[in-house]
Amino acid sequence: PAVRAALPALDPDALQQFFDRYFDRVYGYVRRLVRSDHLAEDLTQDVFLHVHRSLPNYDPERPLAPWVFTIAANKVRDHWRSRRAQEERRVVSIDEETAPMLADEGAGPSGEIAAGERTDAIAQAVADLPEMLQQTFVLRYYEELSFADIGRIVDRNETAVRKRYSRALAELRAALTVDD
Repeated sequence: PAVRAALPALDPDALQQFFDRYFDRVYGYVRRLVRSDHLAEDLTQDVFLHVHRSLPNYDPERPLAPWVFTIAANKVRDHWRSRRAQEERRVVSIDEETAPMLADEGAGPSGEIAAGERTDAIAQAVADLPEMLQQTFVLRYYEELSFADIGRIVDRNETAVRKRYSRALAELRAALTVDD
């Protein structure tokens, strides 16, 4: 709360605390969606430049996370709209750090290989989701945002976001069931 109140005045300590709290989360969110370290770095930088320019108008009564992730979602959406991005999406697949680890820790080398294969299958299934389902899934599963917050980010009501998340889970289950 104190940090939020000091942000519109561009207080250096508040800015540092804000950056420390949100940079890795925003980068991780963007990275999961664009699947490129370099591009995620560029887009994250754009997000924080936009945030910095917008802070004097920020209402400290509003929660920070939905506001910041709305800006990040818009930057990613702008990227997806570009023609070059459409071509890149066909080539680059989501990396294994974005897939939940399913390894049985006591399984030994063969268990680790099987876990790696499952991780790859999950990563590919997430990458194959339509963009809006993928975005909703990443915000809910990895960023652990509420459905209401996600709704504010993607400009949909909470019911629509819940349906999108359910559809994403159903598509992931279907994609992973086929592979089993």
